[in-house]
Amino acid sequence: MRLSRNFALEEFERSQTAARRGVNNAVPGDLLPNLQRLVDQVLQPLRDEFGPVQITSGYRCPALNRYVGGSPRSQHMQALAADLVIVDHEPVEICEWIAGSSLPFDQLIHEFGRWTHVSVAAAGDVPRRQLLTIDRHGTRAGLHAARL
Repeated sequence: MRLSRNFALEEFERSQTAARRGVNNAVPGDLLPNLQRLVDQVLQPLRDEFGPVQITSGYRCPALNRYVGGSPRSQHMQALAADLVIVDHEPVEICEWIAGSSLPFDQLIHEFGRWTHVSVAAAGDVPRRQLLTIDRHGTRAGLHAARL
């Protein structure tokens, strides 16, 4: 199923951990509007600006989220978030571009200097535009170069 001209549903369901553990990580139908909003409002505009976007973690069913050590409140479980990388662009560069844009993101996290986490708010909620950096020293507010 195509979500946009550059994104397919399968990209958000794909997980090596789910495959290895025999977990069905299909996005439930009632969460498809969330995923569509994430693609339309943030990911497709990001793709239009930078080129191909690789989704490294999209939707996570509750079992998969537990297996990968995700937060019990992870927006991935509501199909509102994606972790991504873009070839030839540092994650902090992508985070800074999103933060400086008018895109209605809810949370933006520069994670370990290796990927970008971005989410949208649930339908009817106002996006928080929260900026965080996570590295081996913990989580802190704002976007920073990762301390490795």
